Amino acid sequence: MTPNEVAELLSRPTITPAELIASGILPLKRNGVYDAIKRGKIQVIDLGHRKAVVSASLRRMLGLEP
Repeated sequence: MTPNEVAELLSRPTITPAELIASGILPLKRNGVYDAIKRGKIQVIDLGHRKAVVSASLRRMLGLEP
C-alpha cells in the first residue's frame, strides 16, 4: 500500500482486520493480528461474528495522534 492509501485507510472510523493485515501497517500476519485483538492490544467493536478495528486507537498506538 502507498502512504496515501494507508492515510486514507486510517482516516476511516473503523477498518476490518483483513484491511489491517493487507495494509502492512503492523508487522503482524493474520494470526498475530487476531491474537492481538483477542488479548485486547488492538481495540475492536464486535458486530456479531465480525470485528471492526477502531482506527482512532490504532492511530494512537502508532503514535500518529496524541
